[in-house]
Amino acid sequence: MRARVKFAKTGIMRYVGHLDLMRFFQKAVKRSNLPIRYSEGFNPHQIMSFASPLGVGLTSEGEYMDIDLKEKVDPVAALNSLNDNMVEGLEIRGFKYLPDDAEKCMSAVTAASYIVTYKDSKDDACYIDNISDLKLKFFDEAHSINIIKKTKKGERELDLKPLIYRFNLTIEDKVPVYDFLLSSGSTDNIKPELVVKAFHEFIGLPEFDDLSLDIKRVDMFTGQPDNFISLGEIGDEH
Repeated sequence: MRARVKFAKTGIMRYVGHLDLMRFFQKAVKRSNLPIRYSEGFNPHQIMSFASPLGVGLTSEGEYMDIDLKEKVDPVAALNSLNDNMVEGLEIRGFKYLPDDAEKCMSAVTAASYIVTYKDSKDDACYIDNISDLKLKFFDEAHSINIIKKTKKGERELDLKPLIYRFNLTIEDKVPVYDFLLSSGSTDNIKPELVVKAFHEFIGLPEFDDLSLDIKRVDMFTGQPDNFISLGEIGDEH
């Protein structure tokens, strides 16, 4: 019996890496007394999996973890028990039982949404009066957005355009705010900072440091561009 746990990662926890986060949840699940299933063999471990890892320094309102349970427990009680064992910066937002044929969250992710802005209101991008018009030329009116993407195997040319499902730009207190829905997962995993970097180059700004951005992942989705479904919408709470 599998359950999907949705959680938020904010505040100081943004600086905790994925492996340390996994170890924390292993201990938290154990302290919560949930009847989690263990693998067989000489070194049994809790059967749990996480969706696409979040980069260090990023926050999120929509992270996911799947766990295998020996028996069904009340979802509300499970959620509360897990929350009782969280630390500042981690909050359990949902607990649902998955149908038997549900794909694991790790392999199900095909897209992710982000809100991105600048940490410093004096960033060069904040002084471009027509930045919204430039965004239209960069994305809405473009047939392609070709970049060179660095990978572990080297460099390759990539067209970002079909992998950006949403690109909205608003101005809040004179600071640009990007609203992205991007391809995610094992095939084409597009990081929001890659899109902002390409936009910076298009409008003639100097290359920026990734650390100049404040990035929040809002949610993760499965399915295809014409029918995305939040990972948190799959399953039921009974």
